[in-house]
Amino acid sequence: MFVHGINSVAEALESAKSKIRRIVVARGKGSSRLQEIIRLAKSKGVPVTFEPVDALDRKTEGQKHQGILAELSEVEYSSLEEILKATPKMLLLVDGVEDPRNLGAVLRTAEAAGVDGILLPHRHTCGITPAAVKTSAGAALHLKICRIGNVAQTLGQLKEAGFWTVGLDTEGEEGFSQLEPDLPLVLVVGGEDRGLRRLVRQNCDFLIRLPIFGNVSSLNLSVAAGIAIYAIRLGWGRRADS
Repeated sequence: MFVHGINSVAEALESAKSKIRRIVVARGKGSSRLQEIIRLAKSKGVPVTFEPVDALDRKTEGQKHQGILAELSEVEYSSLEEILKATPKMLLLVDGVEDPRNLGAVLRTAEAAGVDGILLPHRHTCGITPAAVKTSAGAALHLKICRIGNVAQTLGQLKEAGFWTVGLDTEGEEGFSQLEPDLPLVLVVGGEDRGLRRLVRQNCDFLIRLPIFGNVSSLNLSVAAGIAIYAIRLGWGRRADS
């Protein structure tokens, strides 16, 4: 698996979860950022090779790579048990997101907001691909990510573990004030087009939606998820009601 781009490669080097086989740099490229990454790679004992630009173009299938890529071992996923063992306060379950760029955008916000774990179903949801890593600016490599089976069963398991299951849905109630600040919760977001599936919606304790003040009927998935994550993390709804 190759991840490419200056930010993604730098984050891969900094992440304890990444297993980097080698760094590949395009010959003739010598920016200060590239030199910093080369020095960091060598300090960590990661091999650095230099290849023609067209070789990097082939490896990244023509995508913009900024003259550098990292060859990783396959991404290691965490188990649900490993995530729960760390007593997380907030998890994010992403169901039905098939575009890796959308997933990457969601993961970037989730990591920045300090979400404790990401749950990705095996079916109808993309995994951690090079495109997802690049769009997340490498944030995907710092997160605890678990591949799960049946979503409804997983939500049931989380409820038994003391989690409040909260779905982001256009049919939900506005505001976040009803969320209990001291209980751990899992925020569930649906796919780009269909949103939450009916059975998943039914297995959520509470459904929330973002208010729309303009003329558009909905927000982009990653934008909506980002707003909801921060609203929950910062307790905006509770503060508005106090």
